Amino acid sequence: MSALDKKQKRKNTVNSRLIMSLLLGLGFLSAILLVTMYATGGNSGHNSIIIGDQQEEEQEAAPEVRKGNEILGVITAIKEGTQEITLYDVIKEESVTYPYNGGTNIVDKYGQVMAVSQLPIGIMVEAILPENETKISELKVSTKAWEYVGVSNLGIDRSSRVMKIATNKYKYTDDIIILDEDAFITVHELAEMDELIIRGYEETIWSITVSRGHGTVKLMEYEGFLGDNITIGYESMQQVAEDMVIKVREGNFNLTVENAKYTATKNITVYRNQETLVTLSDLGPDAAKQGLVTFEITPFGADLFIDGRLTTYSGALELTYGDHDVVVSLEEYTTFEGNLTVDSAGKTIHIDLPEESSNEEASVTEAETDTDSIDSEDTDPNNDSETINGSENEDPEDVPDNTSNEDYEEDADHLIHVQNPIGASIYLNGEFQGVSPASFGKLIGTHVLTFIKEGYETTSYTVEVSDDNRDTYFNMPDLTKK
Repeated sequence: MSALDKKQKRKNTVNSRLIMSLLLGLGFLSAILLVTMYATGGNSGHNSIIIGDQQEEEQEAAPEVRKGNEILGVITAIKEGTQEITLYDVIKEESVTYPYNGGTNIVDKYGQVMAVSQLPIGIMVEAILPENETKISELKVSTKAWEYVGVSNLGIDRSSRVMKIATNKYKYTDDIIILDEDAFITVHELAEMDELIIRGYEETIWSITVSRGHGTVKLMEYEGFLGDNITIGYESMQQVAEDMVIKVREGNFNLTVENAKYTATKNITVYRNQETLVTLSDLGPDAAKQGLVTFEITPFGADLFIDGRLTTYSGALELTYGDHDVVVSLEEYTTFEGNLTVDSAGKTIHIDLPEESSNEEASVTEAETDTDSIDSEDTDPNNDSETINGSENEDPEDVPDNTSNEDYEEDADHLIHVQNPIGASIYLNGEFQGVSPASFGKLIGTHVLTFIKEGYETTSYTVEVSDDNRDTYFNMPDLTKK
């Protein structure tokens, strides 16, 4: 082999080694790169699984969010003319006013459509405002808030700002909304005997509506009774003292004074936020005798005036022996004006007003009543009857008996809500239910709903309450001033 061939062979061997070294280096780098990519990819996959799990957990834990801004508040004002509703936002603790329109969806807590006029001031609602809008799109009677109806004997610790309902304690703030008829009042103006509708959220009371308030009774000509016991309605017994003023729940009650020698009773009517002057001169052993008089008037809902005073006649009345002026009136019916002589322990007076268009006179009869059964619907058929400045009713059985609410089927899970006329006493089939707005037990069937308010015409409606497993709402026209 020549020197040239040896040199070329040596050169080829060096080149082969360089190529092998390069290939080995590239292979090693490729292996490192693969390992790195695998490790990175595995970790990425693992991380993505963890993130996914976290997102799922967050989605499960997140509460349901309704589209738009939701406000939980107490209605404090409704202006139907300008279509505005003012709410006290119980979360932000501030008062806000929002517009609404005919497109606003207004429903009760069961999802039933309501008119805005059926929303009472003081009720708690959930209002929905769409994003970037100020007009309410939905207004629902709150299902988050709680409500107690017919609360009495409310315990109030004003120093600690705590109220007690039965055995439950709730706190309240200076911003609590308290409505008495058409006026907002303070906690200090509530009385223990008031009947209330109380609404709240969680452990805080935010709204109170006085469904049956109180007035005061001031005693006159009481000197002969100083130190004697006195009871009015369901109020606790007290002793008669000088210049005595007694807080009493509104309504018609018996006032009783008694000592070791005698007991005497008279009937009085107490009006909300008013003072009633009551003389005791007609009580006691030397006082004039009293008779129990029961009025049965058709149609039901007519106004009864005795000696010029509007008088509730759902129960027997105690009237002093002697003559009394009696007026019974109802719009579109013939008015009765007459004189009643009370001269026995018990009387039942039947008065039937004909429609004005009939040109007939009122039919009035009087029957003696056994005072031991004064509350009975039946009178003694052997009692003689006579007319009182009116034509004789030959058949007393033609006068319909008042139907007791106990005769109706009750839906214990639902209520009747009467929203209007505001401030009127509500009678269902002659039985007092509260002062509007008020809620009471739902009785299935046809009823007579009567509204009485001082200074206004008494108005009655025949209403039908269906067995539909829902609350029933009545929103009647405002009463007509006399």
